[in-house]
Amino acid sequence: MERKWTLAWVMVLLAGCGGDDGSEPNTPGPQGKPPQQGAPPNAVGGFAIDVPELTLEPNEEITPCYVFPLELEGPSRFVAAASLTTTAGLHHGNLTSRPKTGEGVRPCEPGDAGLLGGEAGDVLAGGAVLFGSSTQMVGTEWRRFPDGQAFRVKDGYEIVARMHYLNAGSQPLKIAPKYRWYTIPEADVSQEIAPFIWLIRGFEIPPLSKLTVESECWLPQPMKIVDAMPHMHALGERFHVEYLGGARDGQAFLDKQGFTEASDIYSYDPAVDLSQGNGFRFGCTWKNTFNKTIVEGIGDNEMCMLFGYSYPVTSAYNVVATAETCIPAPSPPPDSL
Repeated sequence: MERKWTLAWVMVLLAGCGGDDGSEPNTPGPQGKPPQQGAPPNAVGGFAIDVPELTLEPNEEITPCYVFPLELEGPSRFVAAASLTTTAGLHHGNLTSRPKTGEGVRPCEPGDAGLLGGEAGDVLAGGAVLFGSSTQMVGTEWRRFPDGQAFRVKDGYEIVARMHYLNAGSQPLKIAPKYRWYTIPEADVSQEIAPFIWLIRGFEIPPLSKLTVESECWLPQPMKIVDAMPHMHALGERFHVEYLGGARDGQAFLDKQGFTEASDIYSYDPAVDLSQGNGFRFGCTWKNTFNKTIVEGIGDNEMCMLFGYSYPVTSAYNVVATAETCIPAPSPPPDSL
């Protein structure tokens, strides 16, 4: 039954939610903080990739996709931090792991470059979200988890880099993003975490108008969120996530106002504990300045998605949602293929 449910979730994604336990509310600020910068002091190895250099002409927008070997150095498979270094032109990049399909660095097969379905499919096949970068990032961006927390990468897996480049300037740009991941000893891992992806689909923003779309997601088991990164495009005015049910019903723990070019990665220590309610409510607000309808996609179009990490690993729920429905599916346990 569990296998059929997961496959059904994938089909919905490619085509287009418990009770209050009476625990005390968390005390930290609801918005999280920027993650720590730099490699963890107890790093013992890791892996890295350099994305092939490309030149973007003015106003050019492309979505290249590459596959890399996951060549791990050191004694551990537990990733506690990662970094991206890039020049202008990287609109967004989603890097995941998946079961190995070949050898060497190579372009993705046709269909692998899908903006959303590919990433979710990789996670549901047992892979990890290795890095999701903020929109239009320039410089170095860090994703580092609270001390003692790390996610696992598996033997026999490879890296898929689905890139989204946009040159909004008047001069050509050369772009070659570099990614680095840092592992810590397994003995130092006090809490294993797992990736999740939430997204809203099926929206249409009428011409010259504002639209808010949100969905209520009821979870079979609670999640504890330690890291989150929202993603919208230039028309985005607000991305919010709040508790659903319980003593904190309606309280936001992430409220991103407006589109900026700064890092959008938020770290939570202690974790956001969704067992204080029944689930979560999330959504996006856009202001359409075009004389045309805006839908999900690239170019002038928009997105509403959240990448993150949580525990326990058996309750890292991925969701695909609309204004009317929210379908959750847990990622496979770390010890399964």
